[in-house]
Amino acid sequence: MLAVLVVLALVTMITTSWAPEWTKGKESEHMRYVESQFQSLKALMDQLVLSGNTNVVVSTPIKLGSEGVPLFSGDATGNVSLLSSNSNSYNTFSVTNSTGKFERVAYGSISYTSHNTEFIDQTFLYESGAILVRQSDGQLLTTGPSLLVQNVSGKLKVSLTLISVYSDGSSYNGGGTIGVQCRLVSEKISDTRTWANGETISINATSVAYNAWYKYFVEAVPDWGVGAGLFTVSEDSAAKTTTLTLRNVTSLTTDYVILGASLDLS
Repeated sequence: MLAVLVVLALVTMITTSWAPEWTKGKESEHMRYVESQFQSLKALMDQLVLSGNTNVVVSTPIKLGSEGVPLFSGDATGNVSLLSSNSNSYNTFSVTNSTGKFERVAYGSISYTSHNTEFIDQTFLYESGAILVRQSDGQLLTTGPSLLVQNVSGKLKVSLTLISVYSDGSSYNGGGTIGVQCRLVSEKISDTRTWANGETISINATSVAYNAWYKYFVEAVPDWGVGAGLFTVSEDSAAKTTTLTLRNVTSLTTDYVILGASLDLS
């Protein structure tokens, strides 16, 4: 009888304490691994944009889940989605001037969402050349887009690359590893506008992780040497949009590219 009680106590300790903590640690490690894979995805995207080669297809793997503790917990899974204009939650990233006569709009993203058993679920997003992380208690932009704002004696010069992700809106849910294939659909289109007397431009990010964009702009723009009177940042939770307004802009250079993305299900 005593031996049975000892075994029951040991099994209880394993199932209620040791196994969940081990599983949580494995799932946390997997989240960091997926984040590194998204960084690799961004690096590949940047190389495609710089190369200008529309005849190359590159692929990067995304590990969907982690293995559970044998006998005590199941495997975690994940979902990879290509969000485009035919998806319910696709994003846009745009720049416009005060008159609305100049406008450039990028759209689409690549998303991974975990289905963990113990660790908090996270969503990783590649959108507009940036990497964002979203979970139930907050959002964070970990790697910024190709955006540069220079303050030259109170006059702003802005350079921005707008990256659209074109896809069929497909997704895959499960375990194992899936490849994301990408290619440059068209060479970048460059445009430079100048305003001798200064212009007001707005950069708008509409995203499920709009608050991450808000935090990024609030922290990054002052670091670029832009004074408080030359910019404002606002967010609209209903529209899931963050807007960066820049004043006294004398030069705006935009590069626009379209990247194609597909899931390798072979």
